[in-house]
Amino acid sequence: MYHTKSIPAVFISLLFLALLNCGASPGTGNSTNPNSSDLIDNGIIQFQFDGANWQSGPPGHPEMNFEEEAITDGSTMVRIEGYADDQSNFALTIYQATGIGTGTYPITDQGMLGFLKFKDQGGINYVTNGMPDNPGSVTITEFTAEKVVGSFQFRMRSAGNPDDIKEVTAGSFDLRFTTY
Repeated sequence: MYHTKSIPAVFISLLFLALLNCGASPGTGNSTNPNSSDLIDNGIIQFQFDGANWQSGPPGHPEMNFEEEAITDGSTMVRIEGYADDQSNFALTIYQATGIGTGTYPITDQGMLGFLKFKDQGGINYVTNGMPDNPGSVTITEFTAEKVVGSFQFRMRSAGNPDDIKEVTAGSFDLRFTTY
């Protein structure tokens, strides 16, 4: 039997505890509170796109308090995402239904996806999907509860023009996992 008068008190208590566990008060900033005003440096993503250097950073992108993030479900998926100072955005999803850990994963495996969007070039998008003969891969060299480290190289094609294919080379990431 439930006592309906105690449900609001329990809800308010749980809400208060949840707010306490999200970190310190707003403005103090930590990696578990992306809505704080402090800037977070979670690591780095870098690569060459068709010969031009791309690097995440600096902290303080308008859409988040850090320039890059890594998230995982702890067993089958890792997603890295970053913004560069020119507001371009890169994301890479590494997925293995049988489990993820250290190792090399072909970019053509089911669930693998990379994209790069250039805001200053009219929102041009490049993607890895739709290229079954893409010779690229992602290698994870360190995978712990706290961080992920690895490298990558593959081809990307323009989402608007499948004949516009670019090379991504010398890719690397070294990121602490972001938690919310």
